[in-house]
Amino acid sequence: MIRVYKHNEAPNSLLRHISWTEEDVINRLQADQHGKCYLCERIRFTDFQVEHLKSRSNFPALAYEWSNLFWSCSYCNAKKLASFDNILNPAQQNVEELIHQSFDFPNTKAIFSTTAESTEQSTATIKILERLFNGTNRIRTIREQRFYEYAMSKITSFQNMVTDWLNDSSKENEHAIIEELSVTSEFLGFKYWIIKSNEHLLMTFGKYIIWNKG
Repeated sequence: MIRVYKHNEAPNSLLRHISWTEEDVINRLQADQHGKCYLCERIRFTDFQVEHLKSRSNFPALAYEWSNLFWSCSYCNAKKLASFDNILNPAQQNVEELIHQSFDFPNTKAIFSTTAESTEQSTATIKILERLFNGTNRIRTIREQRFYEYAMSKITSFQNMVTDWLNDSSKENEHAIIEELSVTSEFLGFKYWIIKSNEHLLMTFGKYIIWNKG
């Protein structure tokens, strides 16, 4: 999970309170977020939903509020629903800096922790991310397991690229990493901390892990 970009101007359908699922809203969210779910960062061009950061059931007055709407996948939206209304707002906060994100491969789980003083928002954000990547119960469902395996395979591939570059800092290996750090790429929150974990990596690729902060 990382900071995302949102246009300041609300789509016309929201201003007129027509619907938050009209094409102008969908097109704007898709373009702003590059088709990536704001929670898990997977690209979803068909299996998507318009998600209310603060749920309609608890905050009905925000149903048509542009700043409250995000591009989400159905998997994440079903996990979040109205149970996590107080997570960090990724359009206003640098989530990748506030939440350390990594994989514990031997124990097959993702690890999330706060990098600053714990707040209600950061605690809620960590809790929902843990549910998304590690499942709700001790044993993952098939859907949860496949989600985890997909994320793990992407990060394993990226770590292999990093190892290749550390062993051979060729332009070809460098370019491969730069491509994986594009704002349109998946799981940038995890990649951010891989780059941050090594001074040599940070010196070379630090300028490529500053997203949506302008």
